[in-house]
Amino acid sequence: MKKIVFVAGDKSGDFYAGLLTKELKTLYQNKLEVYSFGGPALAKNSRQIINLTEYAVSGIFEVARNLGKILSVFTKTIEGIKAIDPDLIILVDFPDFNLRIAKKLNNQFKIFYYISPQVWAWRKKRVNLIKKYTDKIIVIFKFEEEFYKKKQTDVLYFGHPLLDSINSEQSQPQKLILLLPGSRENEIRNHLPVMLKAKKIMEKEIKNYRFLIVRPENIEEEFYKQIGGENLNIIPHSYDIISKAEFIITSSGTATLEIAIMEIPFLLIYKVHSLTWLILRMMVKIKFIGMPNIIAKRKIVEEYIQNKATPQNIAGYCLRIIKNKDEYSKLKEGLKGIKEKLTPYGAIENTVKFIGSYLGIENDSGK
Repeated sequence: MKKIVFVAGDKSGDFYAGLLTKELKTLYQNKLEVYSFGGPALAKNSRQIINLTEYAVSGIFEVARNLGKILSVFTKTIEGIKAIDPDLIILVDFPDFNLRIAKKLNNQFKIFYYISPQVWAWRKKRVNLIKKYTDKIIVIFKFEEEFYKKKQTDVLYFGHPLLDSINSEQSQPQKLILLLPGSRENEIRNHLPVMLKAKKIMEKEIKNYRFLIVRPENIEEEFYKQIGGENLNIIPHSYDIISKAEFIITSSGTATLEIAIMEIPFLLIYKVHSLTWLILRMMVKIKFIGMPNIIAKRKIVEEYIQNKATPQNIAGYCLRIIKNKDEYSKLKEGLKGIKEKLTPYGAIENTVKFIGSYLGIENDSGK
């Protein structure tokens, strides 16, 4: 019986790793034991040791405030992995934490990095750490494969897993605008107030629209009410509700790709601590922060970052797109090309089959 450990500390990494563990159980039912240091998605098909998503924060100063807790859970994770003694460790995104795991354990265990850090955007020297401390890198964007190959790293690309997870056929749009303020508590604190102010502006002009806040599984409904008051319309995240939206206001992250695959017009916002932003501006070497724009190498989706993420800007753009059919159609058309750049299909199954082959176990599912 082979043993695999997954380490994924944020919601998106937990989601993708959850897809892998589900497929691993399907293809190698009685030949693998899967353990996880991750979140609820991983826990469904693995033996969870620590829920790491409880410790996920973004931003330099936000991390600094929680450093004691992070160091403590890091030590417990190292101890937990050693106790399991796995045949393979799969680190998923979560770079500041996971690169330290790789450095600490690389001489003791085989290590894959799945969904590598965005070294093409900033802190490019981390390529050397990834190359030194991991055995394989599995990326989910074609341009990342090209980037890593130029750095002479052992990189693999099987396509983007969201293509197999999302039905890209959009429902008939309803008069519905969705607010997705983020998947971490500090993101929601930064984004929800400005989204709600933008909502108030829009409600004065479009009386017949519904506004709903989309809540990820890892955040309790009560948390939103503490920030925005009791009278909030909050629903759990689902692709079904997203597919019905006419327009979406979202924070930067995995949600932007989910929405783009469904070809639903949207804008993205992102706000962090002002000192974090000053540092990031000096370090980040790319023009856009939204993955659809990065993939397209041009601005398809409007980005309102930091001081530009005002209620007036957000509401004004949203109203303009909704009221102008030509602009709305143009934005939808721009999103169509994103999906094509995420192929081939079958990324999860092919990634899992590679893992099985690497471990020398046979697929007995008949697939």
